[in-house]
Amino acid sequence: MISALTNHLFQSTLFAITAALLTLAFRKNQAKVRYWLWLSASLKFLIPFSLLIGVGNHIEWAPAAQKLATQIAGPAISFTVEQISEPFSQAETPARSMAAPIDWLPVVILAVWVSGFLAIALIRLRAWLRIRDAIRASQPATIPAGVEVRLSQGLVEPGVVGLFHPILLLPEGIEERLTRFQLEAVLAHELCHIRRRDNLSASLHMMVEALFWFHPLVWWIGARLLEERERACDEEVLRLGNQASVYADAILHVCKLYLESPLACVSGVAGSDIRRRIEAIMSNRGAQGLNRAKKFLLIAAGTAALLSPVMIGIVMGVGHAPAARAQSSAQQSPTAPSPRFDAASIKPCQPGDGPGRSGKGDMGANGGVNPNLPDGVGGVFRTNPGRLDVTCAGILTLIGAAYVNNSNPLLNNPGGPLDDSGNIEGVPKSALATRYTIHAETDDPVANGSTESAPGPFAVRPSASVLLSGPMLQRLLEDRFQLKVHRVQEQAPMYALTVAKGGLKVKPIQDGDCTPLEPGHMKRIGADDKPYCGWVGWPIHGPNRTLVGGGITMERFARALAMDAMDRNVIDRTGISGSFLIRLEYAPDENTRCRGPVAGCAPDTNSDIPPGATIFTALEQQLGLKLEPIKGPQEHLVVDHVERPSEN
Repeated sequence: MISALTNHLFQSTLFAITAALLTLAFRKNQAKVRYWLWLSASLKFLIPFSLLIGVGNHIEWAPAAQKLATQIAGPAISFTVEQISEPFSQAETPARSMAAPIDWLPVVILAVWVSGFLAIALIRLRAWLRIRDAIRASQPATIPAGVEVRLSQGLVEPGVVGLFHPILLLPEGIEERLTRFQLEAVLAHELCHIRRRDNLSASLHMMVEALFWFHPLVWWIGARLLEERERACDEEVLRLGNQASVYADAILHVCKLYLESPLACVSGVAGSDIRRRIEAIMSNRGAQGLNRAKKFLLIAAGTAALLSPVMIGIVMGVGHAPAARAQSSAQQSPTAPSPRFDAASIKPCQPGDGPGRSGKGDMGANGGVNPNLPDGVGGVFRTNPGRLDVTCAGILTLIGAAYVNNSNPLLNNPGGPLDDSGNIEGVPKSALATRYTIHAETDDPVANGSTESAPGPFAVRPSASVLLSGPMLQRLLEDRFQLKVHRVQEQAPMYALTVAKGGLKVKPIQDGDCTPLEPGHMKRIGADDKPYCGWVGWPIHGPNRTLVGGGITMERFARALAMDAMDRNVIDRTGISGSFLIRLEYAPDENTRCRGPVAGCAPDTNSDIPPGATIFTALEQQLGLKLEPIKGPQEHLVVDHVERPSEN
């Protein structure tokens, strides 16, 4: 957030400096040209270039733009453009320790900004109340001007009030104090403000001043806007044929007799530097028109201001695209080279099917089909060296495991885990009714674990498990089920896992806090048993469900909540590193759910053990953590085509 604001201020400052240089080039031309240059510099503070850069990032598909950007922007140029356009990049937030003090600097900065904003707003409000009181006390006038004219008893100078329905407010008795020609010149000046809608543009700059009151350049731009708008109307009054001496006398009389308007968005006649205005009026040299070269300069500057951020977005997008496309193709492309199973048996699940033919690698699942699960969901996955055994798995579970590997906690999915039922779309109802038992084998050296050393406490080597239940299962589904999928991403409700006010209440993992995994077997653990090192279990405890994790990170814990506890994705925003011993017990309710035929999906409601707290309360009381509702990018997998599996 701070880096984004810093980049915006940097870009706006450069834009204002460029506008100032352009006004020097047009110093002998009409004041309205310089006014619009200054106004564009003001409005730039309200329009971040990041919006236009984002547009550029999303039009990479345009062939002409992509070809041009690819030709002129290699990776080095892309990096350079990114550094110039956004020099203050988002620094990585260091991992926060459990006892780290609160960073008060952002709080102090925000408090100072709010104080300044409120002070400016109160000053503007007070001035506007004075103008409103003057309007309410005024009387209609019979002076012909083409707009509503009212006479005020105060000593405020003649001015135009209102943004969309202007009112010309004149001090009472001005007809006696000015000659007819002087009054006509003053009216011509005010009508010029109305035609130019100067009150509206002045209000926009007042908004900029309130939001960016701390930036001195904003106030300097405001002074330039006031000066050029008055000069522009002076030039218009003279162009209409009013005598310069009469008009100058009228301005001097108004300055002597009346007070200047207290609001910048009330366009008067006595603003800006009076001495310089009178000198310019009396010299009446006339402003030069724009020649062809200066017209071209203005068009080029405006085009560059609009298109440069878009081109930067295209260049940055092209620079980042190869890695993104490579990652996307590795995850999604059905033709990406990956090892296949040498032999695979796929058959419909039978009523008596148990955990599988081999006891090795049993993850504590009770096998069979859970009647409480919806169609397409459920199944038991076990990986052994060179072998994948799947028992009674629904098509949704197979797709979710293959493309996201929800069952494998070693795989990091930044977009969040796929929901077996909610985040996979497009599967026909006819494909949901059947569950399948799969036995597949391969001689691939990675899948057999022969290319790496023993993985510490894990029974199944990480790369072997990921390969078997991920890319190789993908190829099997694509070959035998004719599966075709694509991914989409949209904003969706989710939770952010953060530290509660009382601080974190879990302890880092110590020697002896968890049970090392023995090669080949992992039995079911109870609510009071030691958890396996690096793993998460979900034992039941009467009517309550428990989550037991041995030596897991906060990011892993957030994914465990998302996959097996909450009704939506969970993102780790604790900022805490390290591995912890975690034990959480809660009573399931409408905000939680169970997935798959695993222990804990059917708590014992007849137990004498009292129900625990909800998961939100339990997290804060037991672990010192909390879940905050947010919105973030959620990935969905859309099934384009799927068939019944071909014969073995």
